[in-house]
Amino acid sequence: MTSKKNYIKYLNSERNRVETHSEKYELRQALFGTEDVIPMWVADMDLPIAPHIKKALLKRMQHPILGYTLASQQTYQAVVNWHAQKGLICSNHHIEFTHNVANGFHMAIQAYSNPGDTILVQSPVYPPFLKAPTLNERHCVESPLELLHGRYQINFEQFEKDIVDNHVTLFLLCNPQNPSGRIWLKHELKSMADICLRHNVIIISDEIHSSLINKGTFTSMASLSDSVANMTITLDSPGKTFNLGGLQIGYALIYNPLLLDKYRAIKKTVAIEGLNIFALVALEAAYSNSKTTKWLKALNSVLKDNLSYLKEFMKVNYPQVQLMEPEASYLVWLDFNALFDNHQSLKHWLINDAKLGLNDGASFSRSPLVGEGFVRMNIAVPKSILIKACTQLFNAKTGLP
Repeated sequence: MTSKKNYIKYLNSERNRVETHSEKYELRQALFGTEDVIPMWVADMDLPIAPHIKKALLKRMQHPILGYTLASQQTYQAVVNWHAQKGLICSNHHIEFTHNVANGFHMAIQAYSNPGDTILVQSPVYPPFLKAPTLNERHCVESPLELLHGRYQINFEQFEKDIVDNHVTLFLLCNPQNPSGRIWLKHELKSMADICLRHNVIIISDEIHSSLINKGTFTSMASLSDSVANMTITLDSPGKTFNLGGLQIGYALIYNPLLLDKYRAIKKTVAIEGLNIFALVALEAAYSNSKTTKWLKALNSVLKDNLSYLKEFMKVNYPQVQLMEPEASYLVWLDFNALFDNHQSLKHWLINDAKLGLNDGASFSRSPLVGEGFVRMNIAVPKSILIKACTQLFNAKTGLP
């Protein structure tokens, strides 16, 4: 099966996830009021894991004892080698395992700020970024991105003003950006880092989508310089790239010894020692197996093909809708504002006419000016499912206001 053609055929085979306790499917009634929608919301893939990862997990299951397990030297080296390929050099002692990236930034908030402090995010952004400060008794300030010519940009003057005016202590960075899939360019990262250095702001950089590149080159914030690395906490996971979200895998890369000690202290308070046994096996197989490169090429080929299909469909059938092509990830940010006067009408139409369960754009910001009229669509599905979703969108045109 190791040829690209066979991998693509394997990836595009439909698999029924109903009654597998899949969050994406089990929550349809609660989120959309009906189960009669194609769920294309939460960021996991309706695509199978790589055969070599499955094989590694099955091999470990042959041993009948599943006791407490330590991360091996091979596991740490797999993380080190993986990031070296992406231009970020780290060592074993920089790696702190978490249970996922969201769990990682909650602990970072607790480690590097105090109740009442202010944390900055750039909206629209992955909703847990907006919730985490409040859940930890901190204030959340949004520094909205500017949408210019269908692409989000940073107003650096406003970014710095937001930091200064609000006495910001932490900055939660999303790179690649979620929901837009925007990869921040090296000079943009440097400008953000320079501002944060000037004002003693620690950067928490979520880089979980950085291995699913559609176009462009990814740069890790911590790779810019030693001074930037010393004030940056990098969070990553194989969860998105290899569809391992259910195994709860994550880790932080921390270069500054003082920041590392603070992070470890918080981990102790919640008794996080490491990863579960299957997470360890899956991470090592994902990051170090010789078949991974070929697998990723096939996966990215499937995702690019799906994106091309959706782009052409929307161009022909919904030219008023602005599709923001993701530079990374399998998430597509769609702007329906030209078709709908209000956000509730859009939501009603998508659920009841198009019969699609997509992410509500309003949840990506607390400001209606930022997220309303937008939805996020997960296209990491077999091609046949995407075609069905587009067919439903086509048939829904009769229900437009």
